[in-house]
Amino acid sequence: MRTASVKTWLLRCALGSLALSAPALAQDEDDPYAYPDEEPANDASDSYDGVRPKVDEADDFRRVSEQEYDDGEDGFKPLSGLDDPNLGVAMEFITGALFLDSPRGRAAETRLGLGVRATWEYGRILDNESLREALWADVRWTFGGTSDGTDFIQGKTHLHYFTIAPAYELKLGKSDFGFFAQAGGGIAYTTSTITIDTVETKVSGSKPLLQYGVGFRGRPRLTSSGNFRLAFRLEAMGYRRGYHNDFFLGGSLGTAF
Repeated sequence: MRTASVKTWLLRCALGSLALSAPALAQDEDDPYAYPDEEPANDASDSYDGVRPKVDEADDFRRVSEQEYDDGEDGFKPLSGLDDPNLGVAMEFITGALFLDSPRGRAAETRLGLGVRATWEYGRILDNESLREALWADVRWTFGGTSDGTDFIQGKTHLHYFTIAPAYELKLGKSDFGFFAQAGGGIAYTTSTITIDTVETKVSGSKPLLQYGVGFRGRPRLTSSGNFRLAFRLEAMGYRRGYHNDFFLGGSLGTAF
């Protein structure tokens, strides 16, 4: 009985060893360890081809653009100026007809008007695409003069208009042209010289000045690349100095960057 029990116990151990060694022999040394299969997807929504819920893709962009940063970072920055590197600065020479209010009861005295102006498109500092080129302002000097008299008595008057005037321009679509309305103020400086025979008497003075008017403005590009542009303007401007109303009808030509 004791010998049979030992043989039975040895047989069982041998069979158990063979059963445990079979999976190990079937797997090579380079093969990765086998793990239980992952649980299958419960429904079709977990698969790539399943129906995906509708998501507002612009919501994250809107949220970032409206987010306020308290740590001093710049955060979201508008990119409206990257495709238009212009400085918005122009210099133009002015010429046209200056209709001066006549002190002798006439409708007007027509004289040549000359001048120069500098333009700055201050709308470019605003984070608004529609106002980038619509808002601008001029610093302007316009000159004109009159003379009258006889060989014995003569009078000459020179008028200087110094003004600062903002404007709003209505662009013609996406073009570089548009109509504008402008209003501002400044100083009208007047110098007069009265000559009697050979004796000259000079008088000068200044008055507050109101400038207003409308016109057409263009800034076409002169080169295919770069910021160099042609700046021109056709305008009708009024100058109110005291009880006098002077008018300027003409244009200007210059360059813009």
